Amino acid sequence: MKPETVATGMHGQAYMPLINLSAPAYLAPNDDLIISTDVIGQVISRFEDDVWDVRVYCPKNKCVYNFSSWSDIDSPLKKIITKELKIAQLARLYLSGTPRKVNSTRIILLRKLARLALSNKATLTELFNDAKHYPSFTASFSTLSPKVMKAFLAVMRDLFSIRARHIDFLIAPPNYQLLERLEIIYNKYPKPKFNEPTQTKLIPSRIYGELIVGLHEILVDFNQHSSKIINLHENRLSHHAYAVPEAHSRRSKSAISWNFATRDLGLADFFKQQSLTNWKQLATYIGVVHAAAKYWIHLFSGMRDNEANFLPADTYASIKAGTASFKILKGYTSKIAAQNHTDTFWVTHEIVEEGVNAARSVGRISALMCGWDDHNRSQYPLFPGRIARKANTVIANKNTWHFKGAPTASSICDSAQLSLMSKIPALNICEEDIRELEMFDGFRNWREDPTLEIGAPWPLATHQCRRALAVYGARSGMLSLGAIALQFKQLTEAMASYYRKDSIFAVNFLQSDDARGWLEELEHERRAAQFMNYDNDVISTSSRLWGGEGNRIQQARDKGQPLIISTDRSLTEKKFFKGDMVYKAGPLGGCTNLEHCSKISFTSIFACVDCDKSILDDDQSLKKIKKGINNLIRQQALFSKNNPQHKQLESEIDSLHDKLEKRGLLKKMEEME
Repeated sequence: MKPETVATGMHGQAYMPLINLSAPAYLAPNDDLIISTDVIGQVISRFEDDVWDVRVYCPKNKCVYNFSSWSDIDSPLKKIITKELKIAQLARLYLSGTPRKVNSTRIILLRKLARLALSNKATLTELFNDAKHYPSFTASFSTLSPKVMKAFLAVMRDLFSIRARHIDFLIAPPNYQLLERLEIIYNKYPKPKFNEPTQTKLIPSRIYGELIVGLHEILVDFNQHSSKIINLHENRLSHHAYAVPEAHSRRSKSAISWNFATRDLGLADFFKQQSLTNWKQLATYIGVVHAAAKYWIHLFSGMRDNEANFLPADTYASIKAGTASFKILKGYTSKIAAQNHTDTFWVTHEIVEEGVNAARSVGRISALMCGWDDHNRSQYPLFPGRIARKANTVIANKNTWHFKGAPTASSICDSAQLSLMSKIPALNICEEDIRELEMFDGFRNWREDPTLEIGAPWPLATHQCRRALAVYGARSGMLSLGAIALQFKQLTEAMASYYRKDSIFAVNFLQSDDARGWLEELEHERRAAQFMNYDNDVISTSSRLWGGEGNRIQQARDKGQPLIISTDRSLTEKKFFKGDMVYKAGPLGGCTNLEHCSKISFTSIFACVDCDKSILDDDQSLKKIKKGINNLIRQQALFSKNNPQHKQLESEIDSLHDKLEKRGLLKKMEEME
């Protein structure tokens, strides 16, 4: 037994002990991996055991994981599923990115999944990755109570999140299609106990406007003083008795009082305005700025909460395409395909820079106080964790970090949310807001919603910014359905339609020149971005093109009669701006389909190979295909050679090899690293 595979525990410890292994080792563990030990180091449970006794890490001394009692059937398939259950639970404990308490990371819902897989004569990997099992999945889900549905969705999101971080973890949905189906079913049920609406609340237009104004004031005020606040923290690190309370400063001649320190840096008036008299209040204020910056990003991009969490510090950039220049936020999304985080960008407006600058300053303060490394902005999160982690916690394991410099912050906490709302009193609900909501959706009983109380703050959430952008953008008539689907990183336009639902009844408050100008700029710049990508990938590329549309373009080039879309760049650019041409990022390359795609399966991305709308190349596309084939090979390794699933996967792999061989690309793909 190698020393690093031994987990040392102690009575009363709420978390599993740290096992200092790389991420792949958790996903393909040895049978003798030690799961739990007693206080003197004697082994209690190993990975091979069907019962993991982890009571030593449970404060109530009750927690035991039983991986065998979920079914009375004894079969080879059950053994495979049991091993998958163990790997899934190990991944939840060690690869989810946050410390997990053994008594809260229960396996009761994983056991339900195991029974569903066994009844479908499939492994858990097959259950999640083969779309033919989804009808059975959704039928079984619909029989659950809303309370169990909610817990079940939480487990599914947990598994999906792990797969998004770790490409080798296959015991999870490969993309968000299945989860969207389950969420739609769950949202149809009334949830009076939790008072949860069927869809994200639309922010009333008055509150939406006040939110933008209020956040802007907070960010501008902070940015004007951020460098001095950073200096204050730098001085604190170099002087242990710096900016201490007045009473404490009298006890030592070397001590520097809070009042003197703030006056010396020119912060006294600003701190008085903000009612900041000590470090604790300053930390609360910085948390408010952190929340304001994050909401600002959401308002001017429409990105999801987890997408904002994973923005790099160098996210804000400009791109030029011909005569057009536009602002973008570079980042990652995991909703299109869970092959780790996928590089992407959101078109935005230059006003978003106020939020980015504030977030960077808060990130610098976090680096100073927590010891993070923020020298390389591309490897440092825009929203880093603000609390230093102890060395013995799971979050300290850098295998779970997306960025090398620091862990990412989680969602906005309740205390920061309350403090932020208190700084913008105009967000308190009034009668006109309720009447506007009733006009927007008359079938929903807004007045009996306990979260909507006149005089109380609006129950703001980051996802509402996404909904508001979709609804008010659609109501303005300046944002198309395809543009919203592209901005929101949705593989299908069905969910974009869902976000825009009832937009015709929304107040069209985007009538000012500035508001209309921003929306027009958003649509214009999105089309400019598509043309820029088309120019780079198709018109100006030296790579050979293939795929349906790519092959047509390449054949014309080979004959010395290139198509006009390749030779007349100005005409092609006009076609993009008029909406006559599109160039969307597909899973293997580019897509020129003006309509939504009906061919891509959420369990297979290879439909693009034969599609007449695809534009693939012999470099990047081949790398993606090789990656996909390697995924199939890894799945195939889970089954014996006589297993039907093994044979099916082998048939898919052979079919792809044949298609590449016919195009003379197989050897080149195999030689790629």
